[in-house]
Amino acid sequence: MWAKAPDKSVSPEEEIITEENVFDRPDETMGFFPKQVLYDLYVSTALLVACIALSYLSPAPLSEPANPATLDYVPRPEWFFFFYEQMLMFFPGYALISFGAVVIPTIFIVLLFALPWLDTSPHYAAFKRPFVTIIGVLVIVVVILNMMLSVSRIINFPGG
Repeated sequence: MWAKAPDKSVSPEEEIITEENVFDRPDETMGFFPKQVLYDLYVSTALLVACIALSYLSPAPLSEPANPATLDYVPRPEWFFFFYEQMLMFFPGYALISFGAVVIPTIFIVLLFALPWLDTSPHYAAFKRPFVTIIGVLVIVVVILNMMLSVSRIINFPGG
């Protein structure tokens, strides 16, 4: 039925290591189960203990219940929605709200998901991959600007 191909495997002593085949056969393998699972368990336990200690030492502040009859309350979004509120400033008007709230974030997310297929360079150096470097710098700038916006909102509108 099927013709068996001749075995062209080379013994490890006869194999010549080149740049193309250096990663084909690792010299030493390590099992996942006992060692790596224990490492993950140790780190997870340490993170859980750190979160419990931080929540005990610095509990979340609770404020008074909401009063629907007040007139001096200024509604503000949570920190993770500040960029949406900022989009309202960049794209004013009813017709542009959907562009700033849907189209721009969708383009940003699709670009991040498509990045592995847009840049197929085999190099690891950032200067040899200008497209990915520019996208990475833009992502970092957006995150830093959003953090600065959050801090400025918290400073300018305390307790609201």
